[in-house]
Amino acid sequence: MLLAVCPTGRLAAQVSVRASLGARFSTALVKDSIVVPIDLKPAIAPALLVSVRDEFQGPYTGDLTIDVTPTTLKREESGTTADAGSATTVAFTFGLRRDLHAGVAARLGLGGLVYLADNTGVFQQGNGGVFPLVALGASYAPSFGAKHQLEVALNYDVHRFITPALKTTGFPNPRPVHRLALVVSARLIGK
Repeated sequence: MLLAVCPTGRLAAQVSVRASLGARFSTALVKDSIVVPIDLKPAIAPALLVSVRDEFQGPYTGDLTIDVTPTTLKREESGTTADAGSATTVAFTFGLRRDLHAGVAARLGLGGLVYLADNTGVFQQGNGGVFPLVALGASYAPSFGAKHQLEVALNYDVHRFITPALKTTGFPNPRPVHRLALVVSARLIGK
């Protein structure tokens, strides 16, 4: 009976679940300029994150974050923009967060990202699999939001993008994609 109670007490004392909502900007997935410059880039899109945090001894906190961003894709060519479908990115990261000073914290995360899309355009032969991802973040917790542990965060991540369809059409190397999100988060349950 004691063994069953101890882990529950630890979870209630140190683990929290958080939700974040904000907006994300991404650089181009595809960039080419054989005759005229052509870019395929995601539009500015909503970002939804759910994190589970576990406080360690000292100033560090570990977390597992699921980050979902549904977006439309735009093809820019010769000054015109055309709809190029849509995609949803799903990223999973394991992170380490450190409190720096009076409500300010920094985060480093490693994980993977996958594109969920219809089999059209650059995804017509598949989505390219899971792309390794490196994430950095900075957050600020204002004192007026202490009751719900409100935070404002600026999150950055980078991954390399390539699909089988791009390889078939002559793009041999993955392209780095940089993503920046501004989010507001709050504690849902836990400490």
